[in-house]
Amino acid sequence: MKSIQTKLTVTILIIFLIAMSVLGGLNYWKARTIVTGEITSSMEKLAENSALSIGDWLDKGIFHLEGIAKAPAVQSGNLEEMAPFFVQVKKNMVKFATIGYVAQNGQAIDAKGFRLNFGSKTWFQEAMQGKASVSDPVLSPSGDLEIVLAVPIKVEGKINGVLFGAISIADINQKVLEIKAGETGYGFMVQENGLLIVHQNKEMAMKINVLESKEASSAIKATYERMVKGEKGLAQYDDKGIATTVAYAPVPRTGWSLVVKVPTAEVSKEVASLTVISLVTIIVVLVLAGLLIAWYARSMTKPLRELEMAANRIADGDISNITLDSNADDEIGRLSHSFEQMAGNLRDLIQKISGATEQVAASSQELTASSEQSAQAASQIATSITNVASGASEQLAAANDTTAIVEQISAGIQQIAANANQVAAHSAQAAEKAKDGDKAVEKAVNQMGQIEETVNASSQVVSKLGERSKEIGQIVDTISGIAGQTNLLALNAAIEAARAGEQGRGFAVVAEEVRKLAEQSQEAAKKIAELIGEIQEDTDRAVVAMDNGTREVKTGAEVVNTAGAAFREIAGLVTGVSGQVKEISAAMQQMASGSQHIVDSVKRIDDLGKKSAGEAQGVSAAAEEQLASMEEIASSSQALAKLAEDLQVAVSKFQV
Repeated sequence: MKSIQTKLTVTILIIFLIAMSVLGGLNYWKARTIVTGEITSSMEKLAENSALSIGDWLDKGIFHLEGIAKAPAVQSGNLEEMAPFFVQVKKNMVKFATIGYVAQNGQAIDAKGFRLNFGSKTWFQEAMQGKASVSDPVLSPSGDLEIVLAVPIKVEGKINGVLFGAISIADINQKVLEIKAGETGYGFMVQENGLLIVHQNKEMAMKINVLESKEASSAIKATYERMVKGEKGLAQYDDKGIATTVAYAPVPRTGWSLVVKVPTAEVSKEVASLTVISLVTIIVVLVLAGLLIAWYARSMTKPLRELEMAANRIADGDISNITLDSNADDEIGRLSHSFEQMAGNLRDLIQKISGATEQVAASSQELTASSEQSAQAASQIATSITNVASGASEQLAAANDTTAIVEQISAGIQQIAANANQVAAHSAQAAEKAKDGDKAVEKAVNQMGQIEETVNASSQVVSKLGERSKEIGQIVDTISGIAGQTNLLALNAAIEAARAGEQGRGFAVVAEEVRKLAEQSQEAAKKIAELIGEIQEDTDRAVVAMDNGTREVKTGAEVVNTAGAAFREIAGLVTGVSGQVKEISAAMQQMASGSQHIVDSVKRIDDLGKKSAGEAQGVSAAAEEQLASMEEIASSSQALAKLAEDLQVAVSKFQV
């Protein structure tokens, strides 16, 4: 059971099966109790009504005898008059086999004229005590089984004898054997001593005494003991291996008990049919419930299957057209809506990253090209500054020579003139070099300006990339927050499902699966955040490098501008020197008197030459540092281009 649909269906079916089984068991037990109670109650009523019916039948016989006992022929006590009277009565009352009179001494005469002595009979003794009596079955003189009904004959309030009427037991047999219960149940009658009076098995009637039988079990004997005591009730026992249910009731005016006997299997037959109906009902309900539950589980898990497919597509890098068809206003519906929004945001994020990486790649290429050009320009500046330094050194040497010449002025005007001409030639050369240096510095200044513009543009692009990376980080934080909230909702759903107990287990499984999806989404957002963090760190380093490059370029530009100013000053000084040398050549006579001025001028030239040489060396060092900075910028831009390329490869895995 790997799918939630199967788990949900099976779980609900098991719960439904348990509920239906418990309900069916309770219904079966209740129905069994009711049906068994009705059947046994009907058996008890049948036994009681049948006993009362026989009692009524006996009461009618006693009532007839009591009417006959009031006849004058009977009241007279004359046996000669009674015999023909009894014959006439018997003709009108065929239920009696015979009718007779018993005197106080026990002598009796019946309608047939037989004279017998019944003084020892129980029924006679009870009648002489003033109450009607019914005897147990006895053999008549003719050999038939009969029961005797006896009533006292009262004359003026005194008992003058007993009137009796004999009834064939066949009449009672017919009434008892007509009793039917169920399909095979029947009735029988027991005498007060345990003897079977009436039974459908004629071989048992008047022959089997249950209380004295060795074959009867203790349960059977205990039941018969209650019967002979005149009790009524219901009992169950095994009769020769067959479970039997009996209902019994006493017969009025007698010590007999009428019994209705039914196999217990027949009593349980109705219950068995109810069992079959209950089982069929449970099976039908389970089948219908299974179909309904399967349909419900399928419709309930359909959004989850769509979520799974969408998550697999995103895992494979395909985030194009992620749409989920879920209009449910529940946790799953809201999860589907949030997942669809997350996919859309992720698609927009990937598109922005892709565009930004393209811009970064292009800008890094432009920055690399500009830094290479700046490096070349810086190299040229360094070369030019070296030449300037060389020219300054030559100028310094010329100034030293001039000083020596001035010190040797006293040696001869001619030598001074020659040296002055040489100084003029060197001064003209120095002027040309100074002009060339000025042009080179101007060109270096222009190149520095271009480098500064390029570096500023690159810095702006990298800064913009950093801002985009921060926006991406915020979006990833939003995604992570949604995933966390989803995880929390799933945890709350699992807690509620656990509180619901067994009914909430299917939903608990569904909540656990939702929580796993949220954790996977949160993990993916975490990985994206780590990647964006690395991009932001690289971007920050690029921004720092750009800022350092910008500062170095500005410093280089200031140094170059200073060098340009120095070159212009040198050019002016060299021009002045050239003019002074010409004046020396034109006015040789005046040199003698102004030699001290010449010495002073030459010293100033010497100081300026030293200063120019130092500044030229500083400019050369700055140019070399600028060259190194440009190489570092080129290296950083190449690394940035490589990083942008790697990011493009990572983003290209997603289809938007």
